[in-house]
Amino acid sequence: MDEKQFAVLSDKLDKMMRLLAVGAVRGLPQEKDKIKELDAAGFEPPQIDRVLGKTRGYSRVVLERMKRENEPKAPASSTTEQTTTGSATPESKAQTPEADA
Repeated sequence: MDEKQFAVLSDKLDKMMRLLAVGAVRGLPQEKDKIKELDAAGFEPPQIDRVLGKTRGYSRVVLERMKRENEPKAPASSTTEQTTTGSATPESKAQTPEADA
């Protein structure tokens, strides 16, 4: 197979892949759901942009936002701060200038 034949074959496979991808996500209501499914299917963000007709970088931003939304949020460490800074022992009070007054 020469390079010209390979290019034609590659182009046809690319079109078939896009058609299958569009068909696979056609019933999904939101763009982020479509992007999530195409990402799970192994498509790279630039490919997803082309399939969905979005501008370059759109799906990458959506994927990053979804990733941030799914990360567990760290709880506030208020108990740690209280035990290290808030509790003073009688010995430490005696060493402070206010204790001398």
